[in-house]
Amino acid sequence: MSDIDTQMAGQDTTQAQDEQSKRPSKAPPPMQADQRTPIERGAHLLALSTLKNAEIPFVVAGAYALHVYTGIYRSTKDLDIFLKREHVQRAMEALSSMSFQTKMHDPVWIAKAYANDEYFADLIFSSGNGVAVVDDLWIDRAQSGVVHGLPILVAPPEDIIWSKAFVCERERFDGTDINHLILARGKQMDWKHLMMRFEPHWEVLLAHVTFYRFSYPGQRDHVPQWVWEELLDRARRQQNEPDKKKLCRGMLIAQGQYRVDVEHWNYTDARVEEVPTFRDYKKP
Repeated sequence: MSDIDTQMAGQDTTQAQDEQSKRPSKAPPPMQADQRTPIERGAHLLALSTLKNAEIPFVVAGAYALHVYTGIYRSTKDLDIFLKREHVQRAMEALSSMSFQTKMHDPVWIAKAYANDEYFADLIFSSGNGVAVVDDLWIDRAQSGVVHGLPILVAPPEDIIWSKAFVCERERFDGTDINHLILARGKQMDWKHLMMRFEPHWEVLLAHVTFYRFSYPGQRDHVPQWVWEELLDRARRQQNEPDKKKLCRGMLIAQGQYRVDVEHWNYTDARVEEVPTFRDYKKP
């Protein structure tokens, strides 16, 4: 084979690989049936329609978004509504006018609106550690969806992953949700956007990507190779940071499990040291 033939064959192979990478390597997962009771559906529909009528920008995440993107149904009592901090007070007022009982649960990240003792809406404006703040991109990049017959916006899968990645407590770990999102939507996701979101916490993304590759050896291509190689290259070049010898970033992912480091081992809480949003709104 001549050099030209070899070059053309190589180009054909590369093109074929590129085309293959664009195609899902498995069929979309089947949608599980929504098993919510009429009362729960009514409570959630009332909350959503109230916010829409008040023209408050928001996106739906949580169990509803997981159902839209992965087909997985999860029985929960809450409705996760993500919105910007500046719109939370107006949202609470609108819901209060419809007899919801509202309160600011934690000024770092969440307010709540109760339809009754069982069913409620979480008004979420950041991750609990103050890192994944809801901004205009959550709204601008949202995808159209329908909840109980009402057209709504569903939070982008990339930003859902960003928010869920920091939930690594002993009693709750959202890594499985992340794996299922990558499995179902990885080939359609904007990985450049996701990489941007995880600055400067790219190690957290690397950890979850590693879990995904382990869980689904036949669909590793749902994470672009350049993402994997970039994260591994950063890890290879990473060294100790002497000026952060007594800093514990574990508090960003599992507050309950790393509290001993701060309260007994004299480590500094990275949420206070490195996250202005948490520091500004931390309860006294």
